[in-house]
Amino acid sequence: MTGPPGKADWPGKADWKAIRRDLLGRIQSGAWKPGDQIPREVELAQQYDCTRSTVGRALRDLATAGFVDRKRKGGTTVSANPVRKAPLDVPIIAEAIRKAGHDPGYHLLDAREGLPDAAVAAELGLHADTPLLFIAALYTADGVPHQVEHRWLVPATVAGLSRDILDAMPADEWLLRNVPLTRAQIAIEASSPPSDVARALQTAPDTPTLLITRTSWRQARPIGMLRLYHAPGHRLTTGI
Repeated sequence: MTGPPGKADWPGKADWKAIRRDLLGRIQSGAWKPGDQIPREVELAQQYDCTRSTVGRALRDLATAGFVDRKRKGGTTVSANPVRKAPLDVPIIAEAIRKAGHDPGYHLLDAREGLPDAAVAAELGLHADTPLLFIAALYTADGVPHQVEHRWLVPATVAGLSRDILDAMPADEWLLRNVPLTRAQIAIEASSPPSDVARALQTAPDTPTLLITRTSWRQARPIGMLRLYHAPGHRLTTGI
C-alpha cells in the first residue's frame, strides 16, 4: 500500500487541512482502496512532521465525511464506499431563481486577478501572497436585485476561465461543466454586507443580509471560495 510522503517530500510542518487534502487525494486516486488500512497516527505524524493531534483532526474530518472508518483499537481504514454520507447538490443560481418562478438576470461587475484577504487564503490552505481570480456578479429576479456573489478562484485549478467567458456565462455554470467540485464546506450567517454589495442590492449598508460562504475543492485541489449575499427577505429552504 502506498503511504504518505516522507519528510523529504513534505515542505515543513503540515496543518490538518493540508494533511486531509493529501490523504483524501490518495483515497480518490485509488492509491488507497476500500478496506485498506491507513498508517497509524504516530506514523503519519512523523511523516508529516506534525503532532498526533493534528493528524487526528484530519482523520476525524475524513471519517465525518464518510471517507474512512475509525475503530477503537482497530485503526483507520478506507470506507467500503468512500463517498460523502449525504449527496452534494450544488444549485445553479440562475436556475434556482427560475425555479422560484422568476426571470433570472446576470451582470458581471468585476473580474480580476489579485491577492485575497487573509481569511480567504487561510481557508483555502494557501499562502497570503498567492494571487487568485476575483469575480463579483449581480443576479436579478424579474429585474430586481436578488443576489451578489463575491468569488475567489485558484487560477491553476480553473485554467481557461476568462473575462470573455464570464461576460457571457456565470462562473457557477462554467465550473459545473469544467471543474465540478467533490467536496465543499458551507457556512450560513446574517451579516451586514460590504458597501459595494449594499449598493448593488440597493439596500442600506447596515441592513442584515443572508450570507452563504462556500469553500470548494476538486479532490485534493482547492477550487475557491464563494460569498453569496442575498437581498433582504430571502428565504432559504432545504430538506432530505
